[in-house]
Amino acid sequence: MFLRNLGFSNYYIIKIFDLVGDAAIALTEDNPYWLLEEFPHMTFAKVDEAAQKLGVERDSIYRIRAAIRHGLSGYVSRGHTFAPAREFCSQIGEFLSLNSEQIKDVLDDMALEGDLHITVLEGKEVVYFYGLYKMECQIVSSVIALMDKTPKPIGADMNAIILRAERDSNITLSEKQRRAVRDSLNQSISIITGGPGTGKTTIINTLIRIMEAGGLNVAVAAPTGRAAKRISETSGKHAMTVHRLLDYYYDEEARQMAFGRNKEHPLEYDAVIIDEASMMDLMLTGALCRALRDDCRLILTGDANQLPSVGAGNVLGDFIDSGYIFTSMLTEIFRQAQESNIVVNSHRINRGEYPEFGEDFVLVPQDKQAEILKTIVNIASKYDLNQVQVLTPVKKGILGSENLNTYLQQAFNPHAEDKEELNFGSKVFRTGDRVMQIKNNYKLEYKRPDGKDGRGIFNGETGVVKAVHSEEKKLTVCFDDERWVEYPYIQLDEIELAYAVTVHKSQGSEFPIVIIPMSWFPPALATRNLIYTAVTRGKEKVIVVGKQEYFNAMVENVQIGKRNSGLKCRLQGIYNSITI
Repeated sequence: MFLRNLGFSNYYIIKIFDLVGDAAIALTEDNPYWLLEEFPHMTFAKVDEAAQKLGVERDSIYRIRAAIRHGLSGYVSRGHTFAPAREFCSQIGEFLSLNSEQIKDVLDDMALEGDLHITVLEGKEVVYFYGLYKMECQIVSSVIALMDKTPKPIGADMNAIILRAERDSNITLSEKQRRAVRDSLNQSISIITGGPGTGKTTIINTLIRIMEAGGLNVAVAAPTGRAAKRISETSGKHAMTVHRLLDYYYDEEARQMAFGRNKEHPLEYDAVIIDEASMMDLMLTGALCRALRDDCRLILTGDANQLPSVGAGNVLGDFIDSGYIFTSMLTEIFRQAQESNIVVNSHRINRGEYPEFGEDFVLVPQDKQAEILKTIVNIASKYDLNQVQVLTPVKKGILGSENLNTYLQQAFNPHAEDKEELNFGSKVFRTGDRVMQIKNNYKLEYKRPDGKDGRGIFNGETGVVKAVHSEEKKLTVCFDDERWVEYPYIQLDEIELAYAVTVHKSQGSEFPIVIIPMSWFPPALATRNLIYTAVTRGKEKVIVVGKQEYFNAMVENVQIGKRNSGLKCRLQGIYNSITI
Protein backbone atom coordinates (compact mmCIF):
# COMPACT_ATOMS: atom_id res chain seq x y z
CA MET A 1 0.00 0.00 0.00
CA PHE A 2 2.94 2.30 0.75
CA LEU A 3 4.32 1.85 -2.79
CA ARG A 4 0.89 2.00 -4.41
CA ASN A 5 0.17 5.31 -2.67
CA LEU A 6 3.36 6.65 -4.25
CA GLY A 7 1.96 5.77 -7.69
CA PHE A 8 3.81 2.53 -8.50
CA SER A 9 2.10 -0.20 -10.53
CA ASN A 10 1.58 -3.74 -9.24
CA TYR A 11 4.26 -4.89 -11.68
CA TYR A 12 6.95 -2.73 -10.05
CA ILE A 13 5.63 -3.35 -6.53
CA ILE A 14 6.16 -7.10 -7.07
CA LYS A 15 9.67 -6.54 -8.49
CA ILE A 16 10.64 -4.21 -5.63
CA PHE A 17 9.34 -6.61 -2.97
CA ASP A 18 11.08 -9.53 -4.68
CA LEU A 19 14.37 -7.61 -4.49
CA VAL A 20 14.36 -6.14 -0.94
CA GLY A 21 11.16 -7.25 0.81
CA ASP A 22 9.87 -5.08 3.69
CA ALA A 23 13.04 -2.97 3.58
CA ALA A 24 11.50 -1.20 0.56
CA ILE A 25 9.64 1.23 2.86
CA ALA A 26 12.70 2.40 4.81
CA LEU A 27 14.88 2.57 1.69
CA THR A 28 12.33 4.61 -0.23
CA GLU A 29 11.58 6.98 2.65
CA ASP A 30 15.31 7.60 3.07
CA ASN A 31 16.07 8.10 -0.64
CA PRO A 32 13.43 7.17 -3.24
CA TYR A 33 15.96 7.56 -6.05
CA TRP A 34 17.56 4.24 -5.09
CA LEU A 35 14.92 2.69 -7.34
CA LEU A 36 16.59 4.11 -10.46
CA GLU A 37 19.80 2.24 -9.63
CA GLU A 38 18.03 -1.12 -9.40
CA PHE A 39 15.40 -0.67 -12.12
CA PRO A 40 16.98 1.06 -15.14
CA HIS A 41 13.72 0.98 -17.14
CA MET A 42 11.87 2.94 -14.46
CA THR A 43 11.54 6.55 -15.57
CA PHE A 44 13.08 9.41 -13.62
CA ALA A 45 9.72 11.21 -13.81
CA LYS A 46 7.95 8.34 -12.01
CA VAL A 47 10.49 8.24 -9.15
CA ASP A 48 10.61 12.03 -9.00
CA GLU A 49 6.82 12.09 -8.61
CA ALA A 50 7.07 9.65 -5.70
CA ALA A 51 9.83 11.78 -4.16
CA GLN A 52 7.66 14.89 -4.27
CA LYS A 53 4.88 12.98 -2.46
CA LEU A 54 7.43 12.11 0.23
CA GLY A 55 8.40 15.77 0.55
CA VAL A 56 11.86 15.62 -1.06
CA GLU A 57 13.07 19.16 -1.90
CA ARG A 58 13.63 20.02 -5.56
CA ASP A 59 17.27 20.96 -4.86
CA SER A 60 17.91 17.88 -2.72
CA ILE A 61 21.39 16.41 -3.17
CA TYR A 62 19.74 12.99 -3.60
CA ARG A 63 17.66 14.35 -6.48
CA ILE A 64 20.58 16.06 -8.24
CA ARG A 65 22.86 13.03 -7.87
CA ALA A 66 20.16 10.74 -9.23
CA ALA A 67 19.55 13.05 -12.21
CA ILE A 68 23.29 13.18 -12.96
CA ARG A 69 23.59 9.38 -12.89
CA HIS A 70 20.37 8.99 -14.88
CA GLY A 71 21.49 11.56 -17.48
CA LEU A 72 24.96 10.06 -17.84
CA SER A 73 23.42 6.58 -18.13
CA GLY A 74 21.41 7.99 -21.05
CA TYR A 75 24.65 8.93 -22.81
CA VAL A 76 26.06 5.45 -22.16
CA SER A 77 22.90 3.74 -23.46
CA ARG A 78 23.41 5.65 -26.74
CA GLY A 79 26.94 4.26 -27.03
CA HIS A 80 28.93 7.17 -25.57
CA THR A 81 31.61 6.60 -22.95
CA PHE A 82 31.52 10.22 -21.71
CA ALA A 83 29.52 13.46 -21.86
CA PRO A 84 30.88 16.99 -22.51
CA ALA A 85 30.84 18.43 -18.96
CA ARG A 86 29.57 21.96 -19.70
CA GLU A 87 26.81 20.80 -22.03
CA PHE A 88 25.85 18.02 -19.62
CA CYS A 89 25.53 20.34 -16.60
CA SER A 90 23.37 22.69 -18.65
CA GLN A 91 21.11 19.80 -19.74
CA ILE A 92 20.67 18.46 -16.19
CA GLY A 93 20.08 21.97 -14.82
CA GLU A 94 17.36 22.59 -17.39
CA PHE A 95 15.85 19.17 -16.71
CA LEU A 96 15.63 19.83 -12.95
CA SER A 97 14.82 23.57 -13.26
CA LEU A 98 18.04 24.38 -11.37
CA ASN A 99 21.06 26.41 -12.43
CA SER A 100 24.01 24.60 -13.98
CA GLU A 101 26.41 25.83 -11.24
CA GLN A 102 24.47 23.78 -8.68
CA ILE A 103 24.80 20.74 -10.92
CA LYS A 104 28.53 21.32 -11.43
CA ASP A 105 29.13 21.52 -7.67
CA VAL A 106 27.45 18.16 -7.11
CA LEU A 107 29.25 16.71 -10.15
CA ASP A 108 32.62 17.75 -8.68
CA ASP A 109 31.72 16.13 -5.33
CA MET A 110 30.77 12.87 -7.07
CA ALA A 111 34.10 12.93 -8.90
CA LEU A 112 35.99 13.46 -5.61
CA GLU A 113 34.16 10.45 -4.16
CA GLY A 114 35.19 8.32 -7.16
CA ASP A 115 31.72 7.75 -8.58
CA LEU A 116 32.49 9.85 -11.66
CA HIS A 117 35.68 11.04 -13.33
CA ILE A 118 36.26 14.46 -14.86
CA THR A 119 39.13 14.91 -17.28
CA VAL A 120 40.14 16.92 -20.36
CA LEU A 121 40.08 15.45 -23.89
CA GLU A 122 41.14 17.51 -26.91
CA GLY A 123 40.85 20.70 -24.89
CA LYS A 124 37.35 20.05 -23.49
CA GLU A 125 36.29 18.99 -20.02
CA VAL A 126 34.37 15.70 -20.11
CA VAL A 127 32.69 13.51 -17.50
CA TYR A 128 32.76 9.69 -17.31
CA PHE A 129 31.42 7.07 -15.02
CA TYR A 130 34.66 6.11 -13.30
CA GLY A 131 34.43 2.48 -14.45
CA LEU A 132 34.32 3.47 -18.14
CA TYR A 133 37.21 5.92 -17.75
CA LYS A 134 39.30 3.29 -15.99
CA MET A 135 38.45 0.73 -18.69
CA GLU A 136 39.55 3.05 -21.53
CA CYS A 137 42.88 3.62 -19.80
CA GLN A 138 43.35 -0.09 -19.08
CA ILE A 139 42.68 -1.02 -22.71
CA VAL A 140 45.27 1.51 -23.89
CA SER A 141 47.79 0.14 -21.37
CA SER A 142 47.07 -3.44 -22.49
CA VAL A 143 47.49 -2.54 -26.16
CA ILE A 144 50.84 -0.84 -25.43
CA ALA A 145 51.99 -3.85 -23.40
CA LEU A 146 51.05 -6.23 -26.24
CA MET A 147 52.86 -4.08 -28.80
CA ASP A 148 56.00 -4.13 -26.65
CA LYS A 149 56.11 -7.94 -26.47
CA THR A 150 57.31 -10.37 -29.12
CA PRO A 151 54.78 -13.15 -29.78
CA LYS A 152 55.81 -16.78 -29.81
CA PRO A 153 57.70 -17.56 -33.06
CA ILE A 154 56.15 -19.90 -35.63
CA GLY A 155 59.04 -20.37 -38.07
CA ALA A 156 61.83 -18.57 -39.86
CA ASP A 157 60.51 -18.58 -43.44
CA MET A 158 57.01 -17.09 -43.22
CA ASN A 159 56.44 -17.16 -46.99
CA ALA A 160 57.19 -20.90 -47.13
CA ILE A 161 54.87 -21.52 -44.17
CA ILE A 162 52.00 -19.65 -45.89
CA LEU A 163 52.54 -21.47 -49.21
CA ARG A 164 52.50 -24.82 -47.39
CA ALA A 165 49.20 -23.89 -45.70
CA GLU A 166 47.71 -22.95 -49.10
CA ARG A 167 48.81 -26.28 -50.57
CA ASP A 168 47.46 -28.27 -47.61
CA SER A 169 44.10 -26.44 -47.79
CA ASN A 170 43.97 -26.58 -51.60
CA ILE A 171 43.48 -22.81 -51.86
CA THR A 172 45.30 -19.93 -53.51
CA LEU A 173 45.44 -16.69 -51.57
CA SER A 174 45.66 -13.33 -53.31
CA GLU A 175 48.77 -11.28 -52.61
CA LYS A 176 46.78 -8.99 -50.32
CA GLN A 177 45.44 -11.98 -48.37
CA ARG A 178 48.96 -13.41 -48.02
CA ARG A 179 50.15 -10.06 -46.71
CA ALA A 180 47.30 -9.98 -44.19
CA VAL A 181 48.20 -13.49 -42.96
CA ARG A 182 51.93 -12.71 -42.81
CA ASP A 183 51.47 -9.41 -40.99
CA SER A 184 49.00 -10.87 -38.49
CA LEU A 185 51.47 -13.64 -37.67
CA ASN A 186 54.29 -11.14 -37.22
CA GLN A 187 52.32 -8.77 -34.96
CA SER A 188 51.32 -9.27 -31.34
CA ILE A 189 48.03 -7.40 -32.00
CA SER A 190 46.46 -6.85 -35.41
CA ILE A 191 43.15 -6.20 -37.17
CA ILE A 192 41.76 -7.69 -40.39
CA THR A 193 38.75 -5.79 -41.71
CA GLY A 194 36.69 -6.04 -44.88
CA GLY A 195 33.19 -6.41 -46.25
CA PRO A 196 31.43 -9.63 -47.33
CA GLY A 197 33.17 -11.71 -49.97
CA THR A 198 36.63 -10.24 -49.32
CA GLY A 199 38.05 -13.43 -47.84
CA LYS A 200 38.09 -12.82 -44.07
CA THR A 201 36.94 -16.39 -43.39
CA THR A 202 39.66 -17.83 -45.65
CA ILE A 203 42.27 -15.79 -43.81
CA ILE A 204 40.97 -16.88 -40.39
CA ASN A 205 41.10 -20.54 -41.47
CA THR A 206 44.64 -20.12 -42.83
CA LEU A 207 45.82 -18.42 -39.65
CA ILE A 208 44.35 -21.20 -37.50
CA ARG A 209 46.01 -23.88 -39.65
CA ILE A 210 49.43 -22.21 -39.59
CA MET A 211 49.45 -21.41 -35.87
CA GLU A 212 48.26 -24.85 -34.79
CA ALA A 213 50.78 -26.53 -37.13
CA GLY A 214 53.41 -24.36 -35.45
CA GLY A 215 52.48 -25.74 -32.04
CA LEU A 216 50.44 -22.78 -30.84
CA ASN A 217 47.32 -23.21 -28.75
CA VAL A 218 44.65 -21.12 -30.52
CA ALA A 219 41.25 -19.90 -29.30
CA VAL A 220 38.54 -18.55 -31.61
CA ALA A 221 35.63 -16.55 -30.22
CA ALA A 222 32.90 -14.07 -31.15
CA PRO A 223 30.67 -11.72 -29.14
CA THR A 224 27.46 -13.70 -29.76
CA GLY A 225 26.50 -17.36 -29.79
CA ARG A 226 25.21 -17.17 -33.36
CA ALA A 227 28.45 -15.62 -34.63
CA ALA A 228 30.52 -18.23 -32.77
CA LYS A 229 28.42 -21.04 -34.25
CA ARG A 230 28.96 -19.64 -37.75
CA ILE A 231 32.76 -19.58 -37.31
CA SER A 232 32.68 -23.18 -36.07
CA GLU A 233 30.77 -24.18 -39.22
CA THR A 234 33.07 -22.33 -41.64
CA SER A 235 36.42 -23.12 -39.99
CA GLY A 236 35.89 -26.56 -38.49
CA LYS A 237 37.50 -25.12 -35.34
CA HIS A 238 35.37 -24.98 -32.18
CA ALA A 239 34.52 -21.36 -31.45
CA MET A 240 32.87 -19.96 -28.34
CA THR A 241 31.42 -16.70 -27.13
CA VAL A 242 33.85 -14.19 -25.63
CA HIS A 243 31.99 -14.52 -22.31
CA ARG A 244 32.54 -18.30 -22.35
CA LEU A 245 36.19 -17.82 -23.31
CA LEU A 246 36.68 -15.54 -20.30
CA ASP A 247 34.93 -17.94 -17.87
CA TYR A 248 32.03 -15.68 -16.99
CA TYR A 249 30.42 -16.76 -13.73
CA TYR A 250 28.40 -15.60 -10.73
CA ASP A 251 30.63 -14.76 -7.77
CA GLU A 252 28.61 -15.85 -4.71
CA GLU A 253 30.85 -13.97 -2.30
CA ALA A 254 30.77 -10.67 -4.19
CA ARG A 255 27.14 -11.32 -5.26
CA GLN A 256 27.85 -10.23 -8.81
CA MET A 257 29.03 -11.59 -12.15
CA ALA A 258 32.77 -11.82 -12.72
CA PHE A 259 35.28 -13.06 -15.29
CA GLY A 260 37.26 -16.09 -14.14
CA ARG A 261 40.04 -15.19 -16.56
CA ASN A 262 41.97 -12.02 -15.65
CA LYS A 263 45.50 -10.79 -14.87
CA GLU A 264 45.82 -13.26 -12.00
CA HIS A 265 44.37 -16.16 -14.02
CA PRO A 266 45.17 -15.40 -17.68
CA LEU A 267 44.04 -17.41 -20.67
CA GLU A 268 46.33 -20.32 -21.50
CA TYR A 269 46.24 -19.65 -25.24
CA ASP A 270 49.16 -18.52 -27.40
CA ALA A 271 46.79 -16.78 -29.83
CA VAL A 272 43.23 -15.49 -29.63
CA ILE A 273 41.14 -14.66 -32.71
CA ILE A 274 37.99 -12.58 -32.18
CA ASP A 275 35.58 -12.46 -35.14
CA GLU A 276 32.77 -9.89 -35.55
CA ALA A 277 34.93 -7.55 -33.46
CA SER A 278 32.80 -4.52 -34.42
CA MET A 279 30.33 -5.84 -31.81
CA MET A 280 32.87 -5.69 -28.97
CA ASP A 281 32.00 -2.87 -26.57
CA LEU A 282 34.43 -1.14 -24.22
CA MET A 283 33.76 -3.25 -21.12
CA LEU A 284 34.01 -6.63 -22.88
CA THR A 285 37.18 -5.55 -24.73
CA GLY A 286 38.71 -4.47 -21.42
CA ALA A 287 37.90 -7.84 -19.84
CA LEU A 288 39.50 -9.63 -22.81
CA CYS A 289 42.66 -7.50 -22.67
CA ARG A 290 43.05 -8.17 -18.94
CA ALA A 291 42.91 -11.92 -19.57
CA LEU A 292 45.64 -12.15 -22.24
CA ARG A 293 49.15 -13.40 -21.47
CA ASP A 294 51.96 -10.99 -22.34
CA ASP A 295 53.21 -13.25 -25.15
CA CYS A 296 49.75 -13.91 -26.64
CA ARG A 297 48.78 -12.84 -30.17
CA LEU A 298 45.45 -11.01 -30.46
CA ILE A 299 43.85 -10.94 -33.92
CA LEU A 300 40.61 -9.00 -34.37
CA THR A 301 38.54 -9.54 -37.51
CA GLY A 302 35.34 -7.82 -38.56
CA ASP A 303 33.64 -5.28 -40.77
CA ALA A 304 34.36 -1.73 -39.62
CA ASN A 305 31.55 -0.38 -41.82
CA GLN A 306 28.83 -2.13 -39.85
CA LEU A 307 26.99 -0.51 -36.97
CA PRO A 308 29.10 -0.16 -33.82
CA SER A 309 28.50 -2.23 -30.69
CA VAL A 310 25.22 -2.10 -28.77
CA GLY A 311 27.18 -1.33 -25.59
CA ALA A 312 29.23 1.82 -24.99
CA GLY A 313 32.28 2.52 -27.11
CA ASN A 314 33.42 2.22 -30.71
CA VAL A 315 36.34 -0.10 -30.11
CA LEU A 316 37.09 -1.56 -33.54
CA GLY A 317 36.59 1.79 -35.28
CA ASP A 318 38.76 3.59 -32.70
CA PHE A 319 41.50 0.96 -32.98
CA ILE A 320 41.60 1.31 -36.76
CA ASP A 321 41.28 5.11 -36.89
CA SER A 322 44.00 5.63 -34.27
CA GLY A 323 46.66 4.37 -36.71
CA TYR A 324 48.39 2.69 -33.76
CA ILE A 325 47.35 -0.93 -34.37
CA PHE A 326 48.40 -2.75 -37.54
CA THR A 327 45.35 -3.15 -39.80
CA SER A 328 44.83 -5.14 -43.01
CA MET A 329 42.05 -3.60 -45.12
CA LEU A 330 40.47 -6.11 -47.54
CA THR A 331 38.63 -4.60 -50.50
CA GLU A 332 38.82 -7.16 -53.33
CA ILE A 333 35.65 -9.21 -53.92
CA PHE A 334 36.51 -12.75 -55.01
CA ARG A 335 35.02 -14.51 -58.01
CA GLN A 336 32.56 -16.75 -56.19
CA ALA A 337 31.29 -13.82 -54.08
CA GLN A 338 30.84 -11.73 -57.24
CA GLU A 339 28.01 -14.08 -58.24
CA SER A 340 25.95 -12.89 -55.25
CA ASN A 341 23.97 -9.69 -55.72
CA ILE A 342 23.89 -9.39 -51.93
CA VAL A 343 27.68 -9.16 -51.77
CA VAL A 344 28.01 -6.91 -54.81
CA ASN A 345 25.24 -4.58 -53.64
CA SER A 346 26.62 -4.34 -50.12
CA HIS A 347 29.88 -3.03 -51.59
CA ARG A 348 27.93 -0.65 -53.83
CA ILE A 349 26.10 0.67 -50.76
CA ASN A 350 29.38 1.08 -48.92
CA ARG A 351 30.74 3.17 -51.81
CA GLY A 352 27.61 5.34 -51.84
CA GLU A 353 26.16 3.73 -54.98
CA TYR A 354 22.55 2.55 -55.40
CA PRO A 355 21.90 -1.22 -55.47
CA GLU A 356 20.81 -3.17 -58.52
CA PHE A 357 17.82 -5.42 -57.87
CA GLY A 358 17.62 -8.95 -59.26
CA GLU A 359 16.92 -12.57 -58.30
CA ASP A 360 18.55 -12.67 -54.86
CA PHE A 361 18.21 -8.94 -54.13
CA VAL A 362 14.54 -8.18 -54.68
CA LEU A 363 12.48 -5.00 -54.53
CA VAL A 364 8.75 -5.40 -53.93
CA PRO A 365 7.31 -1.91 -54.62
CA GLN A 366 4.77 -0.62 -52.09
CA ASP A 367 3.85 2.89 -51.05
CA LYS A 368 1.80 3.17 -47.87
CA GLN A 369 3.13 1.73 -44.60
CA ALA A 370 -0.01 -0.37 -44.03
CA GLU A 371 0.51 -2.02 -47.44
CA ILE A 372 4.20 -2.59 -46.71
CA LEU A 373 3.25 -4.29 -43.43
CA LYS A 374 0.67 -6.52 -45.11
CA THR A 375 3.08 -7.47 -47.91
CA ILE A 376 5.88 -8.34 -45.48
CA VAL A 377 3.59 -10.68 -43.52
CA ASN A 378 2.39 -12.33 -46.74
CA ILE A 379 5.92 -12.87 -48.06
CA ALA A 380 7.39 -14.04 -44.73
CA SER A 381 4.61 -16.57 -44.11
CA LYS A 382 5.51 -18.38 -47.36
CA TYR A 383 8.84 -19.44 -45.87
CA ASP A 384 9.78 -21.75 -43.03
CA LEU A 385 10.29 -19.71 -39.85
CA ASN A 386 13.90 -20.92 -39.54
CA GLN A 387 14.67 -19.49 -42.98
CA VAL A 388 13.39 -15.94 -42.69
CA GLN A 389 14.02 -12.88 -40.53
CA VAL A 390 12.40 -9.45 -40.79
CA LEU A 391 14.78 -6.57 -39.99
CA THR A 392 13.61 -3.01 -39.41
CA PRO A 393 15.39 0.23 -38.46
CA VAL A 394 12.90 1.12 -35.71
CA LYS A 395 11.12 -0.36 -32.71
CA LYS A 396 7.97 1.79 -32.67
CA GLY A 397 5.41 2.65 -35.35
CA ILE A 398 3.57 0.68 -38.02
CA LEU A 399 6.83 -0.76 -39.38
CA GLY A 400 8.55 -1.02 -36.02
CA SER A 401 9.59 -4.39 -34.62
CA GLU A 402 6.85 -4.38 -31.95
CA ASN A 403 3.97 -3.96 -34.43
CA LEU A 404 5.53 -6.26 -37.03
CA ASN A 405 5.87 -8.97 -34.37
CA THR A 406 2.17 -8.76 -33.51
CA TYR A 407 1.20 -9.50 -37.13
CA LEU A 408 3.99 -12.02 -37.80
CA GLN A 409 3.06 -13.96 -34.66
CA GLN A 410 -0.50 -14.27 -36.03
CA ALA A 411 0.92 -15.64 -39.28
CA PHE A 412 3.51 -18.05 -37.84
CA ASN A 413 2.04 -18.99 -34.47
CA PRO A 414 -1.65 -18.04 -34.19
CA HIS A 415 -3.91 -18.62 -31.19
CA ALA A 416 -5.18 -22.20 -30.89
CA GLU A 417 -7.32 -23.89 -28.27
CA ASP A 418 -4.74 -26.60 -27.63
CA LYS A 419 -1.81 -24.16 -27.36
CA GLU A 420 -0.82 -22.64 -24.01
CA GLU A 421 -0.30 -18.87 -23.95
CA LEU A 422 0.49 -16.20 -21.37
CA ASN A 423 -0.43 -12.53 -21.49
CA PHE A 424 2.10 -9.96 -20.33
CA GLY A 425 0.83 -6.42 -20.77
CA SER A 426 0.12 -6.00 -24.48
CA LYS A 427 2.27 -9.03 -25.37
CA VAL A 428 1.13 -12.61 -25.74
CA PHE A 429 3.66 -15.45 -25.51
CA ARG A 430 2.79 -18.88 -26.95
CA THR A 431 4.56 -22.20 -27.16
CA GLY A 432 6.67 -22.10 -30.34
CA ASP A 433 7.23 -18.32 -30.38
CA ARG A 434 10.64 -17.02 -31.42
CA VAL A 435 11.87 -14.65 -28.69
CA MET A 436 14.89 -12.49 -27.90
CA GLN A 437 16.53 -11.46 -24.63
CA ILE A 438 16.61 -7.63 -24.61
CA LYS A 439 18.88 -6.89 -21.64
CA ASN A 440 21.93 -8.46 -20.05
CA ASN A 441 20.92 -10.60 -17.10
CA TYR A 442 24.04 -11.97 -15.45
CA LYS A 443 22.15 -13.85 -12.72
CA LEU A 444 19.63 -15.73 -14.88
CA GLU A 445 20.26 -19.45 -14.49
CA TYR A 446 20.28 -21.84 -17.43
CA LYS A 447 20.49 -25.60 -17.78
CA ARG A 448 22.10 -27.63 -20.55
CA PRO A 449 21.40 -31.21 -21.67
CA ASP A 450 25.11 -32.01 -21.09
CA GLY A 451 24.82 -30.86 -17.46
CA LYS A 452 27.05 -27.80 -17.93
CA ASP A 453 24.70 -25.39 -16.22
CA GLY A 454 25.50 -21.75 -15.56
CA ARG A 455 24.27 -18.16 -15.36
CA GLY A 456 23.98 -15.27 -17.78
CA ILE A 457 21.74 -14.57 -20.80
CA PHE A 458 22.71 -11.58 -22.87
CA ASN A 459 21.10 -8.83 -24.87
CA GLY A 460 20.35 -10.01 -28.43
CA GLU A 461 20.33 -13.78 -27.80
CA THR A 462 17.40 -15.58 -29.43
CA GLY A 463 15.49 -18.72 -28.58
CA VAL A 464 12.13 -20.48 -28.79
CA VAL A 465 9.39 -20.74 -26.16
CA LYS A 466 9.25 -24.46 -25.41
CA ALA A 467 6.62 -24.40 -22.68
CA VAL A 468 4.07 -21.99 -21.21
CA HIS A 469 3.11 -22.66 -17.59
CA SER A 470 -0.14 -20.71 -17.27
CA GLU A 471 -0.88 -21.49 -13.63
CA GLU A 472 2.65 -20.68 -12.40
CA LYS A 473 2.78 -17.76 -14.86
CA LYS A 474 6.19 -18.60 -16.29
CA LEU A 475 7.83 -19.59 -19.58
CA THR A 476 10.53 -22.06 -20.52
CA VAL A 477 12.78 -20.83 -23.35
CA CYS A 478 15.45 -22.80 -25.20
CA PHE A 479 18.16 -20.58 -26.62
CA ASP A 480 20.02 -21.35 -29.83
CA ASP A 481 22.93 -23.11 -28.12
CA GLU A 482 20.75 -25.49 -26.06
CA ARG A 483 20.52 -23.42 -22.90
CA TRP A 484 17.15 -23.85 -21.19
CA VAL A 485 15.88 -20.96 -19.07
CA GLU A 486 12.77 -20.50 -16.93
CA TYR A 487 11.32 -16.97 -16.90
CA PRO A 488 9.05 -16.12 -13.95
CA TYR A 489 6.33 -13.54 -14.65
CA ILE A 490 8.26 -10.62 -13.18
CA GLN A 491 11.11 -11.21 -15.66
CA LEU A 492 9.00 -11.37 -18.81
CA ASP A 493 9.94 -7.74 -19.52
CA GLU A 494 13.38 -9.10 -20.40
CA ILE A 495 12.20 -10.94 -23.52
CA GLU A 496 10.21 -9.93 -26.58
CA LEU A 497 8.97 -11.59 -29.75
CA ALA A 498 11.67 -11.86 -32.41
CA TYR A 499 9.93 -12.63 -35.72
CA ALA A 500 11.03 -9.07 -36.50
CA VAL A 501 14.01 -7.40 -34.81
CA THR A 502 15.76 -4.07 -35.18
CA VAL A 503 18.87 -4.01 -37.35
CA HIS A 504 20.93 -3.15 -34.26
CA LYS A 505 19.77 -6.35 -32.57
CA SER A 506 20.66 -8.45 -35.63
CA GLN A 507 24.39 -7.74 -35.49
CA GLY A 508 26.57 -10.83 -35.59
CA SER A 509 23.79 -12.95 -37.09
CA GLU A 510 23.15 -14.27 -40.59
CA PHE A 511 19.84 -15.52 -41.99
CA PRO A 512 19.05 -17.33 -45.26
CA ILE A 513 16.33 -14.77 -46.16
CA VAL A 514 16.11 -11.21 -44.87
CA ILE A 515 13.06 -8.97 -45.39
CA ILE A 516 13.46 -5.22 -44.88
CA PRO A 517 10.63 -2.63 -44.83
CA MET A 518 11.55 0.50 -46.77
CA SER A 519 9.65 3.67 -45.93
CA TRP A 520 10.44 7.01 -44.33
CA PHE A 521 12.39 6.53 -41.12
CA PRO A 522 14.03 9.16 -38.86
CA PRO A 523 17.26 10.38 -40.57
CA ALA A 524 19.31 9.56 -37.46
CA LEU A 525 18.44 5.89 -38.07
CA ALA A 526 18.04 5.80 -41.86
CA THR A 527 21.79 5.78 -42.48
CA ARG A 528 24.14 4.06 -44.90
CA ASN A 529 25.83 1.91 -42.26
CA LEU A 530 22.44 0.75 -40.94
CA ILE A 531 21.14 -0.41 -44.34
CA TYR A 532 24.59 -1.89 -45.09
CA THR A 533 24.41 -3.89 -41.84
CA ALA A 534 20.84 -5.03 -42.65
CA VAL A 535 21.72 -6.16 -46.17
CA THR A 536 24.83 -8.08 -45.06
CA ARG A 537 22.73 -10.19 -42.66
CA GLY A 538 21.22 -12.02 -45.66
CA LYS A 539 22.95 -15.15 -47.04
CA GLU A 540 20.66 -16.29 -49.86
CA LYS A 541 18.10 -13.56 -50.49
CA VAL A 542 17.34 -9.99 -49.44
CA ILE A 543 13.78 -8.76 -50.04
CA VAL A 544 13.12 -5.02 -49.76
CA VAL A 545 9.46 -4.05 -49.45
CA GLY A 546 8.63 -0.39 -50.09
CA LYS A 547 9.95 2.51 -52.15
CA GLN A 548 13.36 2.51 -53.82
CA GLU A 549 13.74 6.26 -53.30
CA TYR A 550 13.87 5.73 -49.52
CA PHE A 551 16.51 3.02 -49.96
CA ASN A 552 18.57 5.40 -52.10
CA ALA A 553 18.17 8.12 -49.48
CA MET A 554 19.61 5.78 -46.84
CA VAL A 555 22.59 5.08 -49.09
CA GLU A 556 23.18 8.82 -49.39
CA ASN A 557 22.82 9.47 -45.65
CA VAL A 558 26.33 9.19 -44.21
CA GLN A 559 25.65 11.10 -40.98
CA ILE A 560 26.80 8.30 -38.72
CA GLY A 561 26.09 9.27 -35.14
CA LYS A 562 29.55 10.05 -33.74
CA ARG A 563 30.12 8.39 -30.40
CA ASN A 564 31.92 10.17 -27.58
CA SER A 565 34.92 7.95 -26.94
CA GLY A 566 38.41 8.68 -25.64
CA LEU A 567 40.00 5.46 -26.90
CA LYS A 568 41.09 6.74 -30.31
CA CYS A 569 42.37 10.01 -28.81
CA ARG A 570 44.44 8.20 -26.17
CA LEU A 571 45.92 5.75 -28.69
CA GLN A 572 46.71 8.57 -31.12
CA GLY A 573 48.53 10.39 -28.34
CA ILE A 574 50.80 7.37 -27.93
CA TYR A 575 51.15 6.93 -31.71
CA ASN A 576 52.00 10.59 -32.34
CA SER A 577 54.58 10.67 -29.54
CA ILE A 578 56.30 7.68 -31.18
CA THR A 579 56.25 9.03 -34.74
CA ILE A 580 57.33 12.61 -33.98
